[in-house]
Amino acid sequence: MPRPRIEPLQRRHRPLLKGFRNQTPSLVQSLQRFALRHAEKGLLARTYLAIDSLGDVDQIAGYFSLCTVSVEPAAVDGLAALERLPRFPIPGVLLARLAVDQRVQGQGLGRHLFEEALGLTLQLATTGPVSFRLFVTDAIDEDAVRLDQRFGLARLAVGLPARMVLDLQPLVAAERHV
Repeated sequence: MPRPRIEPLQRRHRPLLKGFRNQTPSLVQSLQRFALRHAEKGLLARTYLAIDSLGDVDQIAGYFSLCTVSVEPAAVDGLAALERLPRFPIPGVLLARLAVDQRVQGQGLGRHLFEEALGLTLQLATTGPVSFRLFVTDAIDEDAVRLDQRFGLARLAVGLPARMVLDLQPLVAAERHV
């Protein structure tokens, strides 16, 4: 499958939203009922769509949403690089939602969307007007935990959803030296 194009959700995408299918109802509902409203009103999260085309018909292959988050320092005890930070909430970007349409599952799109979300976060961390330290996910199942761990995220809690964090400082430092 060729990689779909990634676009920020806009009003012109509204007709495509109803066609999105995923086995997790809350992920479908989040996209179809709330994501566009949040985008238009500047609320909570910004959503990005993976759009593929069958002929001249566009379809949503997947999506992810990013928003801000802060993590209490006590939650990252045990992560050596973060233990030395001041005892204030640690700012970050939360990968709030990530979902792949049922028709294209198992083709690596979830990994691609994760990489896109992390790439946007790193771009903001290196060139943006604000500073933050963490990339955070709330893995909803053990498959998501394993994917996050392959990207270097550390699990902070037992049970599901599992809060996962990645210290962005080493990645930002590497970006600045390239």
